[in-house]
Amino acid sequence: MNVISIFGGSGFIGSQLIYELAKKKVEIRLFTRDKRYANHLRVFPTLKLIEYQTNSNLSKFLEGTDVLINCIGILHERPNNTFDKVHGLWLKKLSTLAIKLKIKRFIHLSALGASKTAPSKYLKSKFNGESYIKSICQSINWTIYRPSIVFGEEDSFVNLFKKMVIWLPILFVVSPKSKFQPIAVNDLVSIINASISDKKTYKKTYNLGGPKSYTFFELLKVITDSLNKKRLFIPLPKKLSYLMVCFLELSPIKLITRDNLKSMQLDNVTPVNDAYQFKKRLIQLETYLDKVND
Repeated sequence: MNVISIFGGSGFIGSQLIYELAKKKVEIRLFTRDKRYANHLRVFPTLKLIEYQTNSNLSKFLEGTDVLINCIGILHERPNNTFDKVHGLWLKKLSTLAIKLKIKRFIHLSALGASKTAPSKYLKSKFNGESYIKSICQSINWTIYRPSIVFGEEDSFVNLFKKMVIWLPILFVVSPKSKFQPIAVNDLVSIINASISDKKTYKKTYNLGGPKSYTFFELLKVITDSLNKKRLFIPLPKKLSYLMVCFLELSPIKLITRDNLKSMQLDNVTPVNDAYQFKKRLIQLETYLDKVND
């Protein structure tokens, strides 16, 4: 039985991936900082939960791993949980472990727009993580996926704005012309799952989006229409967007930060959608929303 070790598997995307992987005859080792966040996955008999800390000896828990998958990522920094630490240095550590333990397969979930010259720390840190994999794991068959925003039942993007549309009669739209190409979580995990043993994906980076792109303003309209709501949207120009985000940063609940706003300066779309190399049809956001709001 193959052994698949996953970091970040208790989150939105990771959980959906485990639901798919559990259908296979594989042993799944889910590494988590807190087992309580993975209680919903305990139903799978082939799943082993491993709670670890910064100083844990991961080598002994990773021993015998055939496939290593990293889904760890954050949208907002905290004093002891920075982008550089989570997206960069963590990948350096994990890549070194993969080499040491002679793990044959490494799949990493990055982000669309990751680059050395990206406008935000978030996207730059994602690029740094990719760079560590490529430079350290030269003897490993790695694959890197860069999805646009991902939507699904437990996502923190579409669901956030659904709540806002339900409760707020007026919405101020920061960076209204920023573009996104949302991909369904079911399509994303299907692509990852199918590529695990696909040699054609070895040592390649894929940009993944959904079948349609939207401006942020259009995206909010789609969500609003799906709920049969009438709301007043007020698009904010660049300076007012910045001031609004500065104000929102003072909130104890992080909705958006200045670094998120910098990421939005770069359209989150891909002119060549590599998702179609894996699937002929992709779920459209409107189709998904019509189904869940039915």
